[in-house]
Amino acid sequence: MNEPAKPRDPWGPYANPDDIARLVYDRMMWRLPDMRARMLAHWLDDRHPHSERFQERGALIEDLLTSTESDADLDLRLRAQGTSLRAAARDIPSVFGSFF
Repeated sequence: MNEPAKPRDPWGPYANPDDIARLVYDRMMWRLPDMRARMLAHWLDDRHPHSERFQERGALIEDLLTSTESDADLDLRLRAQGTSLRAAARDIPSVFGSFF
């Protein structure tokens, strides 16, 4: 007898809790217009060590933060574009420093 297929975990067998938390919490903050503006200013600031990476991949990161899709559906869509949820979540810059 065949067992039903288990849903695939978009985070993979070695999920990084920091990546998952960054996506979850940044999505919550992104919904607040003032916080979104503050995050954008922070990530685009030349003092931020990943500002160049954000400038290159900002559209992908904003897509992640605004998406209302499930993680599994978002992962499938991103895989069709040549990346994955796990890889894209790692591109979300951290929020830190006295200039935030």
